[in-house]
Amino acid sequence: MKKIALLLILCICSIGFSQNYDISQDQLLTEMDGFGTNTNVIVIAATNRADVLDKALMKYDGDAKGNPYLDKNFVEGKLVFNNGKQYKALIRLNVSEQKFEIKKDINSSPSAIKIDETVKVNIVEASYKLHSFNLGSSTNTIGILEECLILDKYALFYFPQKKLEMPQKSAIPSPASGYTKPPRPEWRDNSSYLIFYNNRSYQLPTSHKKMLDLGLFNEKVYKKYRKANKLNLKNKESLKGLITYFNSLDS
Repeated sequence: MKKIALLLILCICSIGFSQNYDISQDQLLTEMDGFGTNTNVIVIAATNRADVLDKALMKYDGDAKGNPYLDKNFVEGKLVFNNGKQYKALIRLNVSEQKFEIKKDINSSPSAIKIDETVKVNIVEASYKLHSFNLGSSTNTIGILEECLILDKYALFYFPQKKLEMPQKSAIPSPASGYTKPPRPEWRDNSSYLIFYNNRSYQLPTSHKKMLDLGLFNEKVYKKYRKANKLNLKNKESLKGLITYFNSLDS
């Protein structure tokens, strides 16, 4: 016997007449009550009041391909505070939420923590810190950056990011039954390198032409350095060599 899938459509909204009538998250959960985990129910919800929803309802789909972590494994690390205090823990970085998750030991439950500018997180050989920077928009971006190299004029950072994307539609035709398994979203890398220079931040492209369009380096000197050093804009060590060279010229 074929199972029947029930499509349940809910709208969580606020209607502005003489007063607001809110269909709350409690009502949403009440409507969903009674459906077991094996029930074929698809829940579609829309809202213009995301502020009233519990954050648990806003989390990513756990069935997505991949994961939102820089490294899904917990590794030994250290929280270093400006006052000199240090705290050892098992740590991983959730780049989608820009939060660290820590465990006291392998058997303990993880806890998500937010850090501010007074805390540095060391994982293996990398150091991470919260920074505020502007990438050309009207507001600053607050993000956790890996501090790759900090010199007196230039500083190089790595901004680890991931985003959920739906896979492109396959060109393979549907089976004769007409049913196709719905696609799963995928976590895809969206990381980039940043350079801080003269109180400005630059998001580095991966093409040399766009790099020159930033106006960050002298074109003639850049091209000469690129040719002599086989500059790779996707490689951290190669970029560290680049800013070390231009920092020496600017000293």
